[in-house]
Amino acid sequence: MFSQLMTDMGNRFCICRAVLCVLLVWSSLPVSATAAASQPDVSPWQNAQINWRQFSGTTLSVLANTQPAFRALEKKLPYFEQLTGIKVGFHVLPQARMREVRRVDLAAGAGIYDVVPIGISYLGEAHRNGWLEPLQPYFDDPQLTDACWYDLADITPGSLALSSIDGEMLALPFDFFAPVFFYRKDLFQRYELAVPDTYEELLQMKTALQMALERDEMQNMYAFASRTRAGAGMNTWTVIPVIRAYGGAMMDESLRPVFNSPQAKHALRVYRDMVTGYGSPPGAQMLNFHEIREQFKAGRLASVIAASDLFAEMDSPEESVIWDKWEAAPMPRGPRTRATSLWSWGFAVNASGQHKDAAWLFLQWASSKETAMLLHHDDAPARTSLWHSDVYDYLDAPGFISVSRWLLNQRDIDPIQNGIAEFPRAGSVASQAFNEIFFGAPVASTLDQAVIRVEQIMQSGSGRSGD
Repeated sequence: MFSQLMTDMGNRFCICRAVLCVLLVWSSLPVSATAAASQPDVSPWQNAQINWRQFSGTTLSVLANTQPAFRALEKKLPYFEQLTGIKVGFHVLPQARMREVRRVDLAAGAGIYDVVPIGISYLGEAHRNGWLEPLQPYFDDPQLTDACWYDLADITPGSLALSSIDGEMLALPFDFFAPVFFYRKDLFQRYELAVPDTYEELLQMKTALQMALERDEMQNMYAFASRTRAGAGMNTWTVIPVIRAYGGAMMDESLRPVFNSPQAKHALRVYRDMVTGYGSPPGAQMLNFHEIREQFKAGRLASVIAASDLFAEMDSPEESVIWDKWEAAPMPRGPRTRATSLWSWGFAVNASGQHKDAAWLFLQWASSKETAMLLHHDDAPARTSLWHSDVYDYLDAPGFISVSRWLLNQRDIDPIQNGIAEFPRAGSVASQAFNEIFFGAPVASTLDQAVIRVEQIMQSGSGRSGD
């Protein structure tokens, strides 16, 4: 249990050293990737009281996807290699393809990858099948881990929960984000539009903003977009918080599907109207997260619901034409609550891998406070201390900083996304039903049929206690 671990850490009188480590991070961490490219300064990590070079000469195979955080980490691998003497093969694939390759490797027990990225939605399946190495023994081994230096308490509680099943640590959080409302602050100011606080206000804003864009003859610009493409973890990630905001849920506490409740049906009608029709871009029914991000960065969308780590892709003129024109706010609220969908990419150790101890050193390095600081321009770290410092003030987006800090304290997540082994199949069925609704299928009967199919999946699995 994490609570017991933190008690043990307190009994070892780690507090003073943890404070000293924080001070060393801010004072000594290298900030120039160009200058460090030839000879990285690894002294910040050497403050850990472990032998980083105990597996020197090992070669690790690490799987990753194409999101900016992983790309940024890839550029910093010379730091890890200089620190440890371990070589890293870093295999980057598009997210959907990465998930396919990861599952084939883990299910076959091939051990092709020593380290794999994983999030809570797929953690349950991996845990049930014993595909991932439990990490607590590595954390408790003083030869491998300096618990005071690593400072587990600095990692957001939400991301720790997203990296464990039933209290068992299965991954170390690499980043932490959730969907938020990004918007063009210059356009909202020009047209005197308020940032929508409710979904009804968002629908009204969408129409008013599109009319204003057309009056000003802004060609090929659209008011709003959010995820619509089918796929477990695709449109489900942004649809589910809307369902919950209206008082619905995907599953009840007994893991029975209930996303055909009156509240859920109403929420799907609202979401459908948000993402289709007037003010939506062409092909709005099939947008994935990558397309939405690219269109917003290119100035073709005036507002979007997108993952909070989008900031890292548009903080300079080279990366985005709106680099100095954007702001962010929480997702709107519904009549019941303001909900979101938490996500944390964690790195896990393949239970069939051949270099587990060396893989643990990679996990520890990649998720450390020092590496988070190294990547802070390109990532949304799971480290609380960075978000409560001034390192993100350069963005000139106080609304974004505020909502990011709000997310740090969010922990609630719908059961279907909370590590159940059936999510890959159940989430796919639900997401396909949502997508059909975006194309015009009737809401009530489409959700009713999807619930029947998800119930069959849950009955065929073993995720329910007592069934």
